[in-house]
Amino acid sequence: MEEQQGGVIGDEGGQWVEDVAHPDLSQKDPTIVQDTYKIVRGLLTQYGWLVLFVIIVLMYLKSKLNPYLEQYRRKRENATSQASYNPDVALSRQEAMEQARLRMQQRQDALAAQYAEEQRKREEAKRQEKIDEWEKLQKGKGYHSKTKGHQTNEASGESKPKPQPKKRLRDGFNPMTGQGGGSSRWRPSPRGGARGGG
Repeated sequence: MEEQQGGVIGDEGGQWVEDVAHPDLSQKDPTIVQDTYKIVRGLLTQYGWLVLFVIIVLMYLKSKLNPYLEQYRRKRENATSQASYNPDVALSRQEAMEQARLRMQQRQDALAAQYAEEQRKREEAKRQEKIDEWEKLQKGKGYHSKTKGHQTNEASGESKPKPQPKKRLRDGFNPMTGQGGGSSRWRPSPRGGARGGG
């Protein structure tokens, strides 16, 4: 006759056998952890280099296959985006881009017209200046005034400003003669080698 007492089954032979079908999970058995540790340690000691080699090969393959996987992923995303393609949205986006391009082109055309007008004014000013110079030459006042920037009023009798002489930085110094520069002048090195007895 079988009796069940706290997870243990007794049989008629007087032997007590544990109930394997329903183990008590509330108590943790440290032997399971130790056995697992021993098995893993044994596998690593026996096949450690092989495991390391397999990990390295897998990492290398992943690095080589990663671009292809990314390309495949992008193709799938494009396929899903094309499947959900809405022509009205695409048309409105294209029209907005065209309007933006048109505005930019108009702005650029306005800048180009403004630049062309400035160029035309400059050329007109140069042409007028040449005409004035020609008229001065015809009147006998000379060609190309030396004081273009300083226009003098001839009616009031002002004369041309005289150029001021340049100030010399150091008096008495002439690099061509080698004189006057103080003690820091160039001296040639003495000729001949070491003079020793012999």
